[in-house]
Amino acid sequence: MRTTGSLIFAILASVFLFTPSAALATPASEFADFLGQCRSTSKSPFQFYGWMQGGMTLNSHGNRNSYEGGAPASRNQGVHSGNSYLFMTEQQSDLKLNQLWLGASKAIDTRCGFDWGFQGDYLFGTDAKYTQNFGDHSFDHDWGTGDYYSSIVQLYGEVGYYNLKFKAGKFAPGMVHEALPAPATFFHSNAYICYNTPLTVNGIVAEYKVNDCLTFSGGWTAGYHSSFDNRFGDNAFLGSVTLKTSRATALRYGIFCNDAHTNPAFLRNAGTELTQTLIFTYNINRCWFYMIEGLYVNNDYKEVNDTRAYGLNQHLIYTINPKWAVGLRGEWHHAKGTIFDIPPFTGGGLGGDLYALTLGANWNICPKVTIRPELRYDWADYSSGWKPFGNNNKSEQITGGGSVVVMF
Repeated sequence: MRTTGSLIFAILASVFLFTPSAALATPASEFADFLGQCRSTSKSPFQFYGWMQGGMTLNSHGNRNSYEGGAPASRNQGVHSGNSYLFMTEQQSDLKLNQLWLGASKAIDTRCGFDWGFQGDYLFGTDAKYTQNFGDHSFDHDWGTGDYYSSIVQLYGEVGYYNLKFKAGKFAPGMVHEALPAPATFFHSNAYICYNTPLTVNGIVAEYKVNDCLTFSGGWTAGYHSSFDNRFGDNAFLGSVTLKTSRATALRYGIFCNDAHTNPAFLRNAGTELTQTLIFTYNINRCWFYMIEGLYVNNDYKEVNDTRAYGLNQHLIYTINPKWAVGLRGEWHHAKGTIFDIPPFTGGGLGGDLYALTLGANWNICPKVTIRPELRYDWADYSSGWKPFGNNNKSEQITGGGSVVVMF
């Protein structure tokens, strides 16, 4: 405990002495679809937009990328290297292109009655593999190799009439606060909570806006990261309730419940997969923003490899001025029988707790360029004594790095 306390104090001291950055990463109090928020300000309903993000993450153990059989070592291959368990930065121990994002859309506006719209987003980079249809190995699943992949992040059509809208295609479910598009996030790395929720789904969802305070949505999707091919016959319900309790606060509940069939491609037996999230955001004043979200996962399969996970993630962000902001993220994540366990997906894991503390900053050099440095400390407490970091022999890990986001 003395070592842990000293490390935390060192992190706090070093970041506040350095005081980098600031980015008015738009808080998720609106819970809008972030994959379209970076469109231009043109009055035309047809929009074209994009950005690039390049970054680097280094860890205190000196571990670098490693490859096995021509593929990158990853959590799913039982080989842990690079920045172990840091979602979307696991193998980025050198400079990487995280996102090259190109998008086009037609915004939908139903204030006067019927309207239609669409959105399509293409992604190339190290982040793309997390948005592919790897659940049933279809469509864009095999687009890429090594560290770099491609995917169609979103491709959907939308129709609406006043307060009722329907969306069909591939799209983001919006179950976590930390959005996938780089310009919509504050921190360079991602929270553990992002591991346990789908980043994209294929399906048909309806949304009904009761009034300016209350919105419901719900519909069918083809399971966890599976396309409309739906080779294994999954049927999942995706739903949400959003309540804006005031101009400064909002509360969102999300649920993903999948009637999952046996899936050899995903090393999964038949059963029921349930994921629930609850997100509260509070714009305290013009400078301070606070967010807390909770996760509960309960996957019951017909065999022994059931999955349990739950945890809390919090953000506290202070905007110094339009160019600079600093932020603190703290997370606790408990998991059993998941990718965080050894052995994963087999029922042999005993479970444990993961903790993470991240200090970050955003520096908006100009309206289209943001630099995001951060320093992060992770530590693990497993009942089995397993140590997940540093090639499976360390219980703690310090990482430092950052990224540059350029919009166009």
